[in-house]
Amino acid sequence: MTFEADTLQHLTAQLRQHGKFLLTDVHFIRAPYRHDRHWICTVE
Repeated sequence: MTFEADTLQHLTAQLRQHGKFLLTDVHFIRAPYRHDRHWICTVE
């Protein structure tokens, strides 16, 4: 699943909406990175 947001705060909110509350809940395929003013991360 890929998430994209304008800020890290928004990215965190999106992860929480999908039940990812703790760092141990998130299994990153690709760690958060910036691309064209957006934060993007890919998780299992």
